Amino acid sequence: MSKILLLDYYVFYLVLFSLPFGMNVFIPILFAWLCLVAISYFVKRDYSTNRFRGLLLLPALFYLFHLLGVALSSDIEGGLFDFQIKLSLLLLPLLYPFHREIYKKSRASFFWSFVFGCAAASLYFIGYAVYQTSTFVNGVWVFNPTPEKGMNSHFFGSTFSYLIHPSYLSLYFLVAFLIIGVELNRWWRKGFAIRTVVILTATLLMTSLFMLQSRAGILGFGLLAFVWLIYLVLAKRRYLLGLGVLVALLVLSFFVVTRLDRISKTAKSLEKTAQVGIKNQNKEDGTTVRLWIWKSAFSVIHDHPVWGIGTGDIRDEMHKQYESRGMAISAQYRHNAHNQYLETWLGVGIFGLLALLAMLFVPLWIGIKKRDWLLVGFICLCSTSFMFESMLNSVVGVGFFAIFYTVLVSRKAETNVPMS
Repeated sequence: MSKILLLDYYVFYLVLFSLPFGMNVFIPILFAWLCLVAISYFVKRDYSTNRFRGLLLLPALFYLFHLLGVALSSDIEGGLFDFQIKLSLLLLPLLYPFHREIYKKSRASFFWSFVFGCAAASLYFIGYAVYQTSTFVNGVWVFNPTPEKGMNSHFFGSTFSYLIHPSYLSLYFLVAFLIIGVELNRWWRKGFAIRTVVILTATLLMTSLFMLQSRAGILGFGLLAFVWLIYLVLAKRRYLLGLGVLVALLVLSFFVVTRLDRISKTAKSLEKTAQVGIKNQNKEDGTTVRLWIWKSAFSVIHDHPVWGIGTGDIRDEMHKQYESRGMAISAQYRHNAHNQYLETWLGVGIFGLLALLAMLFVPLWIGIKKRDWLLVGFICLCSTSFMFESMLNSVVGVGFFAIFYTVLVSRKAETNVPMS
């Protein structure tokens, strides 16, 4: 019976491992864990809500603001769908049994399960790309990675990570890098074999990150590397190693800007925008279109600054803006705001935006105060990603944020909570 009661604990490893494989793999496993952990509370007769407090209340508060978003929506069905998507923000903090000793002791191993899940997903996507670009002609293997005209390469972008959006996967990889960096002193002392595995894992993740060609992901990687450089030089006084990291960063930056087509186009587009202004820029360009989307979002917010327009009506109102501005592609694909802060402000108004900011920056302040650099890094990476994508508009984005947020901040709520 005791082993059955631990089933939720083992499934939680699978939850973290499955995240990089996308919603079709992740959602069934997450649902299984939620059911198992709920059953375990009933079996243990643990009905206390004392553990659900402090920082764990902030995601629930943000989630409940979306009830207002549903009430304000003309499209109630759309509002309820968004409310359903964000359900993990309520269930994860409520059900995660951080007060159980086995969960407490396994915090680091949970994170490593996620890291190796990212590595496994990287190997899968690379293997799938090789498979898609390989043929056998007269019994001879022919590898042709160059796509046909009008086709996307299987080794780059969304075609490479076909199970999950590149922006989400790049954020996952960045958090995996963060875990590897924060846990450096632990795994480095584990011996040559462990060091080799972790270094190879980091190399694989870095390769896959650049294959994703996510601009937010590459920016985040640069920020992580820069922070590590400062840490090596100022905190550890490892000047030679710091110099090596600086040189590697410069070489990598030159390669990214000159060799990665999507990044080089982004740099040229931003340079042109700075010279001629956004009003004279192409509204279909992959980079400047985002600036036009944000401009459209601010136009809607200007008319509904306090309460928003309702979460179910965001797409319709943005679609009207796209059509009036001649943004054909954005209108066709009904783009969201591509910015979580604007998306929240649009849907649930200024008070919902304040709830989102509280959910991010209160833990950030406490993390800095307590020197919990994994929490600080996670919040910083998510806050940055929220500037470029509406990350909480999908189950994999909400699930990822809810899981890591809950596991990271739950340590702050452990004092004086009765053990089950």
